[in-house]
Amino acid sequence: MITFRCFRNDDPPRLAGIWRTANLGPGAMQPMTVTHLEAGVFSKPYFDREGLMLAFDDDQAVGFAHAAFAPNTDRDALDTSTGTTLLVVVEPHEHEADIAAGLISRCEDYLRRRGARTILGGGSAEMAGFYLGLYGGALIPGILDSSAAMQRAFLASGYEAADRIAVLRRPLAGFRPPVNRLQLAIRRASELRVIDEPVRRTWWEAATTTGIALRRYELRGRQEGPEGTGALLGSASFWDMQPLASAWGVPAAGLMNVTIEGPRRRQGLASYLVAEALHDLAAEGVTLVETQVSEANAAATSLFGKLGFQAADHGTVFRKP
Repeated sequence: MITFRCFRNDDPPRLAGIWRTANLGPGAMQPMTVTHLEAGVFSKPYFDREGLMLAFDDDQAVGFAHAAFAPNTDRDALDTSTGTTLLVVVEPHEHEADIAAGLISRCEDYLRRRGARTILGGGSAEMAGFYLGLYGGALIPGILDSSAAMQRAFLASGYEAADRIAVLRRPLAGFRPPVNRLQLAIRRASELRVIDEPVRRTWWEAATTTGIALRRYELRGRQEGPEGTGALLGSASFWDMQPLASAWGVPAAGLMNVTIEGPRRRQGLASYLVAEALHDLAAEGVTLVETQVSEANAAATSLFGKLGFQAADHGTVFRKP
């Protein structure tokens, strides 16, 4: 008989065992351990045991699903109006589809009780509050195509595709920044600053990246002007993709975000900043960089394509109508 309940303190070994047995594809950390789950899930200040559902066949744990929320606009608290079921992980089982459906339904009930009016399936750059370094790569790209059973579970529960996210990778062997007039002009007018373990800029950034090695590249102007000497032109944040990179056997960095200050956009700064950061990371021994981009973001797709990034996988963010 299949039964369901929410998380208890003695469940971490059960969750790790389910994860190791389920077919999650190459985008999932393996082998999963309790220590990894503690770092990527249970230690988060917004973790709510009632949002983590387990399924049992008699006394044997056979699946789990985790529901969570996005941050608010100021990124200083959760916004419970939008919630998502981040993952649905089920062991191979004769009633696998029914187990997944039951888990998703209970996650939906939890999200609605907390006030969710929009219900999604899968995480994203905006909803990467859990499983960073454990599933998906540089961020959480919805549900990966390589986790086909999980995608089928959401579709069977009435969800529709809301966004497609490309997982882009760039090997750094032999990488050289592009050289042209625009790039040379930016080099003369700016300086690149490298900041290891920078001060986290928001509560959400602190909560999601505490415990990981973060590096921020800041591009600042050299010349005095209305904004003053050293005005910030843009920044890019990378992190050491552990423990997933260790499982892959390569030193890998994840590009989390690129921000160009409003008046400076569309002046070639993003391309210059990312290229210089890749060059620096290569010198540090990083051999692979990954980032993730919504397929609806044509500008970002073009930027990374010009820098030699190629799609390694795709994910889908689902939405419940």
